Amino acid sequence: MHVTARLYIGAVVALGCAIFIGCVALDPRIPDPARFVHCLVLAILASTFKIRLPRMNGNISLNFVMFLVGIAALSWTENIVMTAVAILVQANWRAKTRPGVVKMLFNVSAMIISVACARFAASLFNDAAALVPALIVAATAMFILDTWLVSTVVALINSQPVLGVWRNCHQSVFMYYLLGAIMAVVVTAYSRVCGWPQAMAMLPGLYLLYSYYDVHVAKERELVRA
Repeated sequence: MHVTARLYIGAVVALGCAIFIGCVALDPRIPDPARFVHCLVLAILASTFKIRLPRMNGNISLNFVMFLVGIAALSWTENIVMTAVAILVQANWRAKTRPGVVKMLFNVSAMIISVACARFAASLFNDAAALVPALIVAATAMFILDTWLVSTVVALINSQPVLGVWRNCHQSVFMYYLLGAIMAVVVTAYSRVCGWPQAMAMLPGLYLLYSYYDVHVAKERELVRA
């Protein structure tokens, strides 16, 4: 592995760990344990719905929807802890080969950074009435940052242009992110009317999105092999 790639991975892991430790140290409280456990269980369940990407050795799951919901439903610490646990589950659930420690740390750290930046972007909308645009901005920030962080490490390891790697690996998942983000916005907006318990009841519908996109990506994988 090139020195540049090692330095980049080290920087991402260091920043992700700093955000995690900082959140837990500064605010270890869990304001609503029942809601946190509910979100955590759903995020873990969503992490098992994995779709293998056609042009890279990796996968995507629906846990990012819960990360977005967590921006509105949970505290900083709860959101970051849920993110770390869900990504670890995604990496290890029915994996053909167990990922190495460095790879797991990088993946967890990259998503923690993405969620933290998305949450910060959403916090710029101080007006409670601006919930929908806040989550749209958060979803956009999360998608761009997470996919760019992953594409950069792949590009550095394989000595390829970052933009080319990003286009080949992540253009096909944009619609998946978009539909998931729409679901997160709908659930969060509905919670303001009927409360979080009723809104959370909508989230098992994530499986329908997973089933639809799994078929779509499977067809794309066949085209790539052809």
